[in-house]
Amino acid sequence: MAPYLAPHNLRETKVAYSHDLIEPGNWKLTMENNRECYHCGANHPELTVPLFAYGFGFAPEELDESEREHAAEYACMLNDNHRDWEAAGLPSREVDRLDDMVTGFRTERLPLSGAGESHTIDTRRACNKLMGNLDNAKLGGLHFWTQPNSWHHFMGDHAVVFSVLPIDAEHSLLRTKWLVHKDAVEGVDYDLENLIGVWMATNQQDSDLVGYCQEGARMTGYEQGPYSPHTEMLVEKFVNWYVGRMLSHLAETRAVA
Repeated sequence: MAPYLAPHNLRETKVAYSHDLIEPGNWKLTMENNRECYHCGANHPELTVPLFAYGFGFAPEELDESEREHAAEYACMLNDNHRDWEAAGLPSREVDRLDDMVTGFRTERLPLSGAGESHTIDTRRACNKLMGNLDNAKLGGLHFWTQPNSWHHFMGDHAVVFSVLPIDAEHSLLRTKWLVHKDAVEGVDYDLENLIGVWMATNQQDSDLVGYCQEGARMTGYEQGPYSPHTEMLVEKFVNWYVGRMLSHLAETRAVA
């Protein structure tokens, strides 16, 4: 990840805000909620302003003619952006090692909608002092998922980093931190509410959804179903990784015994 993260120069940042949220669901359900965006359009009105849901999988058979055109336009935009960003020295293309490493990960720089600058409700930069030595805020969002417990978004003006820690069988701690340039001054270079607004709303919406899933899994009538190959491929890889780690642990335990 070093070449992908280097332009953002995370050593020269500070925590502008940190927030802990107790989610009413276990660690597995919390991670699975993050690993798919099929729910985004119907549940995240703030996040889907700057974020293109097409970048996280979609079901082609469910798209109408207009949506298919938008998906095709997005694919062209992604290809063009990757070409331009890579030419400018910003590694951007997808690397997916989610289920074949002990610490699985996936990364890709994805375009943002509107002004294309940041995860804000107006899609413009939240912080006037850009990260690292960047001189352009319109760099999309570098997404970085890791197994077992985190995901991150790095933009030209700030970064949002997340981690999930299990509390018990039905509760998890979601810790979110917003990072800005170390010299950025609140009230001068950024407005805190604007900086954190999109993800504060999104985190609560996801927490509600995780709670519904926990309630459903607790019901006696619950039956597991298949994952969608189009919209839940990252969930499948998370489960593959988890099962692989458990099997490895079992093998090691038996070897010691």
